[in-house]
Amino acid sequence: MNMKTRNIHFLFLFTALFFGFLSSCKKDNADIPVTTKPTIGTLEIGSDNNKTVKAGTDLHLEGDIIAEALIDKIEIEIHQDGGSFKFAKIYTDEKYVGKKNVTFHEHIDIPSEVPAGQYHFHFTVTDKAGNATTVESPLTIQGADAKVAFKLVFTEVDAHAHGDHFHDIADKSGVEPFSVSFDNNGKALGDGHAHLKPAGVYKIDFKQFDATGQEIQGQYIKDKATATLYKAFLTGGTFVLNSGNILTGAIFQPKEATYGDGSAVTGAIETTGITTYFTAGKDNAGEKEVAFVLRKFKDSATKATITRADWNRTDYVAKYPGDDIIRLSFELHAEEGED
Repeated sequence: MNMKTRNIHFLFLFTALFFGFLSSCKKDNADIPVTTKPTIGTLEIGSDNNKTVKAGTDLHLEGDIIAEALIDKIEIEIHQDGGSFKFAKIYTDEKYVGKKNVTFHEHIDIPSEVPAGQYHFHFTVTDKAGNATTVESPLTIQGADAKVAFKLVFTEVDAHAHGDHFHDIADKSGVEPFSVSFDNNGKALGDGHAHLKPAGVYKIDFKQFDATGQEIQGQYIKDKATATLYKAFLTGGTFVLNSGNILTGAIFQPKEATYGDGSAVTGAIETTGITTYFTAGKDNAGEKEVAFVLRKFKDSATKATITRADWNRTDYVAKYPGDDIIRLSFELHAEEGED
């Protein structure tokens, strides 16, 4: 076979492989529909789909999404009708991206300073083929009843329950914190509900604000001597507590690492509860009326007598003399499917 013949055979072989590759690519791409837009089922906007939210609380959103070409991103935009306020958020969490069929369920914080009035709401799902579907709706934002004086911020984490405490606490990717806000009297603003997964573990950050909106909760743990007078409790709810034998009960674990002056918090007795970790546990599924309490003791020796198992005592007032200087009452909903 001469050189010319070899070159011709090689050209034919290369051409066949090339077009075979293109055909394979076309076949692979054909597996992803490029013209079928995502579909969005009935989208709940606000509590009971009332399309209303109060400034200083969070906006409930929930709806089913089907994306034949898989979800690439979910975008939310809220803009004022005839005004300048605008809010936008893009979700690219792994619990949504790359999925074909999901339930979108999020709670978006609406700042207390947002002006009351009529707004336009846009919810857009874009798939990996570039197709997009948008649901639009009017939205009413009501003025805040009062300035936010306190807030409990819940963030789901990875952790393992062990008796009355947690092991291996670590941040969890793809989660959005949510919060319950309170006025100066400790009354919850908005619906006052905390929606948790029964078996989920949540970091709870207690926040207190002065008249200018600055955080001031650090005053209770500015140093060891100050913190000795304070401890947080979660009262009410008649919880089944987690223990060595019951592995599906509740745990409330105060767990600051340092005082405000930078010195280390050592041991379970020293912790106060400005930062806590909590799980309701499967044995406590359902709705409970609870209160986050920060108690100031009459003497500095009291705190050393409080163990990790004492956080839900019904007799804590008599047992630990002092005053509840902060009491934040709210509903805790521990239900499967909650975020």
